[in-house]
Amino acid sequence: MLNALSETVPVLGVTLLLCMMAGKMSKKLGVPKVSGYIVLGALLGPGVFNFLTHSFTESFSFFNELALGLILFNIGGEFNKKLISSMKKDKILYSILSVQLVVAFIFFLFFILLSTTTTLPLSHRLIISLFLGLIGVEAAPPTTLLVLKEYNAKGLLSLSIKVYLAFATITAVVGTLILTKFLEYYGFWHVPQTGSTLLFAEAIWNIVGSVIFGVTIGFLLSYFERFETKVGNILFAVIAAILFGQSLSYYLKVDSLLISLFLGFTVANASSVGEKLHESVKDIGGSIYALFFVLAGTHIEFGKLAGSVGLLGIFYIVSRILGIFMASFAASYALKIKEESIKYYHGLGVISHAGAALAIVNKVKLHSEDSAQLIFNIVVASIFVFEVLGPFLLKIALLKSDEISSWNPTKDKTSKLKLEFRDIIEHFKDNITPKQQEETFKSAISPLVNTDIVAIQADANLESIKTYLGDHSPLYPVVDKEHCFMGTLNLSSIKKVLEKTEDDPLVTAHSFIGESIFIPSNSSLEGARDIFSMTQKEVLPVVNPINRVLEGIIFSKDILVSLSKGEKHFDE
Repeated sequence: MLNALSETVPVLGVTLLLCMMAGKMSKKLGVPKVSGYIVLGALLGPGVFNFLTHSFTESFSFFNELALGLILFNIGGEFNKKLISSMKKDKILYSILSVQLVVAFIFFLFFILLSTTTTLPLSHRLIISLFLGLIGVEAAPPTTLLVLKEYNAKGLLSLSIKVYLAFATITAVVGTLILTKFLEYYGFWHVPQTGSTLLFAEAIWNIVGSVIFGVTIGFLLSYFERFETKVGNILFAVIAAILFGQSLSYYLKVDSLLISLFLGFTVANASSVGEKLHESVKDIGGSIYALFFVLAGTHIEFGKLAGSVGLLGIFYIVSRILGIFMASFAASYALKIKEESIKYYHGLGVISHAGAALAIVNKVKLHSEDSAQLIFNIVVASIFVFEVLGPFLLKIALLKSDEISSWNPTKDKTSKLKLEFRDIIEHFKDNITPKQQEETFKSAISPLVNTDIVAIQADANLESIKTYLGDHSPLYPVVDKEHCFMGTLNLSSIKKVLEKTEDDPLVTAHSFIGESIFIPSNSSLEGARDIFSMTQKEVLPVVNPINRVLEGIIFSKDILVSLSKGEKHFDE
């Protein structure tokens, strides 16, 4: 155990560092981060450098389960009042119908290709084609949601894709479960209970039990949230709930993916702050998802898979892409969908393929039959193509639908005080050098200034402002591009505007500047106390009086505590 840990930690450290570099490089190249993580995983995995070995990835199977749980929780959480009220009935029906048609078209196309080019028995061709049709509908929720979040996409197409993800996941999980039990019952896949009606009872319990547990845990979590005020504790409770659901799936033979999906749906709609909680959970997943995609990429072993299922892998890739596009157009025609963003670009947006598909085929792999092993190899062989191609196509679809403003993501409109490396060293020396109490009292306010403060730029739009306010800072300063202080945001004005409009590119942070009161960075403790006394504020920005650069914030209580210590010292 100790040896395994001592080998895992160094590998994990290097991998996480490379994840950060891959994310930064992807952003510079205009490539979705997901693609960068997948490629990194493929390079580090057994197929190329073998830095991330099979034993390493297997030791992180629990991590994949947690990441998938968070992802499914997020998908379920998307089905809140805001989504349902913003989409018309025909758009929701479109996504549902697309899911069913994708299954049918992939099955039909792959079966035809398989029948005309191979001599596999009819039963094998039907089993493989049916499974791939059901698995092929899954559109990689982790990949797709991360791209939508990275580019801050909003509009009908984005909403339609989110609805598709939920119903595609349910269809893939439930459909493959029922098909597996059918094959086991009739002896196509051998299990000890072949021919027993208990197999179908297990399938029903797996589905119904998952829904019951997901909803029940969701209600309990919503109830717990009412007694907790700290965000950190609530987020911990969410992760604990997801892991508890996975524990139930292990002991009670239910499905962890469905539990997480319905858990997210219940919390988003049962809790009075469900939508905010859902947004908070989405924000904590960056590093978790990065490692998840790198580990997913390690499954790609080019030489091994190309040699065993090269042609069948190509058939599946072609059948899935054609099936998705055919289903998209057929559903549009059947429901008379006129919006071009959905009609022409929905198919482009759901090409990604991994996540839940990997979870499903890993269960299929447990069966030793040739058909089961072929299904596993075909899906895994296709992942690299879909996970590299999918994010690009989704990005194109969002751009063509005008749901993202440009090919590159919106630039971050926040900034922090820029420090030279020597400033950091000086700060370090000041903190570790002992000072006399009297000397500390006579010094300026600099030791009390919190320099790790994020400010928003004056030209930031409403969307950037909303993201910035979500960080729950004690103060919201506005700065120019040189980080010069301009004032603080007037929160009441922002709230009034947000109630009237979703977004307006002409409205910027500059429009919401309220007060411009600050404390000069060269102030004495007494001077700072006087400014706080006159303004009746609890916290104020600290600004360099010469160049007006924002240097941080300072709290009134810290000034008063420091002064009281100094007074006690002199009284002595």
